Amino acid sequence: MIVFLHIPKTAGSTFQFILENTFGISACHSNHTKRPIFRQDDFEFARKFFPRMKSLAGHNLLDPLALNLPGAFHMTFLREPIARVFSHYQDTILTGSQTWTFEEFMRQSDFAENLHVRFMAGERNLDKAKKYLERCSFVGLTEKFDLSLHLLKKLSPLPLNLNYKRRRTAATNTIRQPVASDPRWIELARKHNELDLALYEFAVKEIFPKFCARAGFTPDSPVESFDTYTSDRHWHYRLCHLYNQFVFRQFGKLRPRL
Repeated sequence: MIVFLHIPKTAGSTFQFILENTFGISACHSNHTKRPIFRQDDFEFARKFFPRMKSLAGHNLLDPLALNLPGAFHMTFLREPIARVFSHYQDTILTGSQTWTFEEFMRQSDFAENLHVRFMAGERNLDKAKKYLERCSFVGLTEKFDLSLHLLKKLSPLPLNLNYKRRRTAATNTIRQPVASDPRWIELARKHNELDLALYEFAVKEIFPKFCARAGFTPDSPVESFDTYTSDRHWHYRLCHLYNQFVFRQFGKLRPRL
């Protein structure tokens, strides 16, 4: 089983599409439990609806190694932390969930500070996050997304349909560009993400090259893109979405009564 820790704004929605389009109703989206952290009892509940579970993915798989999942293929993607913060800020404004200035976003949003480390370790613990990466069966980089997919094609325990169409990409960068070019906001973002910056450097210099070598590539290998789809109208993906949304999620709402 593939266990994918989906860190926001790291191309995770695109990769989650790959999992769901590959496995259909055997792909479990952990977010539908509506729990802030997906724990062992949540997994046991999910297994009742996914007896042939091939993948488990979501934003709430914090500290995923704490789950008892024998033989699981743990994986995640990292993105350069400052670029991720700017992208998350833009997404927050475009979706209308908040009307913060960038400074307000950095000081008030739970998604602005050391998100990689907190998701991987379940706390602000750089050493624990590094150990998570070392124990992962695969680690990809958003900046080298297609290369990462080529590595995964060689290393995955299960065959994957890696073709995709990019998802959750902003139609405009007019919000991100002004803050990303302002030295004040760059420094503020760096100050709030020192742990993530250290973790990302560790991943780029030590972790990702190991997976490249294991798959017969280098970190700079040129590869063809799997970005070949023009839409997400593929029946495996649609079936997965419907089953997660209208069966797993709805029974999850009834779970306290059950």
